[in-house]
Amino acid sequence: MLKQKSILITGAAGFIGSHLTDTLLKHDNFLVLIDNLNDYYPGKERRLNSILQNYEPKKDYILLKDNILNPKIYNKIDSNIDYIFHLAAQAGVRYSIAHASEISYNNIIGTINFLEFAKKIEDIKRFVFSSSSSVYGNPIYTPCDENHPKNPISPYAISKLASEIYINYYFKHQNIPSTILRFYTVYGPHSRPDMAIAKFFKRIREDQPLIIFGDGEQLRDFTYISDIIDGIILSCENSDATGEIFNLGNSNPISINNLIKIMYKMTKSPKKVHYDDPQMGDVNITHSNIEKAKKIFNFNPKVRIEEGLIKYYEWLKDSK
Repeated sequence: MLKQKSILITGAAGFIGSHLTDTLLKHDNFLVLIDNLNDYYPGKERRLNSILQNYEPKKDYILLKDNILNPKIYNKIDSNIDYIFHLAAQAGVRYSIAHASEISYNNIIGTINFLEFAKKIEDIKRFVFSSSSSVYGNPIYTPCDENHPKNPISPYAISKLASEIYINYYFKHQNIPSTILRFYTVYGPHSRPDMAIAKFFKRIREDQPLIIFGDGEQLRDFTYISDIIDGIILSCENSDATGEIFNLGNSNPISINNLIKIMYKMTKSPKKVHYDDPQMGDVNITHSNIEKAKKIFNFNPKVRIEEGLIKYYEWLKDSK
């Protein structure tokens, strides 16, 4: 576990960023937190404030409410940084199809801006980038290892792959120690409301039918948030992870039909499902090969989907 380090987190109020912020503050790290607190989904600022209320500004953290596309923000950041966790991005595969220019500009230029900032940090230990399994597109084989061909089928996925290419360039030619992590369908407390499990639970609780795009037999490698946070931190604690790319997933995919079957049984709700046409940008299967992360930094996801769904649903009930 990272302790007593100076750490910068972009996208600190987001789903994964807020969990990472919470974990690192509990271990006496000083955090520089950056988030533009946009209105893509509600509750981000409230969530971050609920974490920070237990800590002292300037002593434990600095919060910069700004956009990483703003060049002036970099003048506000002390270059005495040990680690950068670059999580900020305009998310959403389906959103990206209708907003390709916005997604591309925000995600790619934002990444380049922070790589340029990282060049100025003399003793930076690691630049960690949150990428996505979506870079693989529809897989040729499963489970996907990190060498699987890249065939992104959405502007969001393209933006992540382009950012990876830039990071690799800065690692090889600008000497920035970096690690790229490809996340697989993260879920859990405080997740984005547009994610499948969040939407399904909401509709079940409202006694509304679930909308399934496609036949429901598509497979998803759902990964609980605590396992992702463990993987992010573990990747920084091993020097052999520098300059490498890793899948972070649960590696136990489940069909959407089986997922909702568990959810209805767990909530003791009558099953109401409506099937609709598949949506552009959706892949048929995500299934991570995590052997590389296991070997290099002992990544070991602990939360199976049945347990994760219970944890998430209990949190939902308690948060109202």
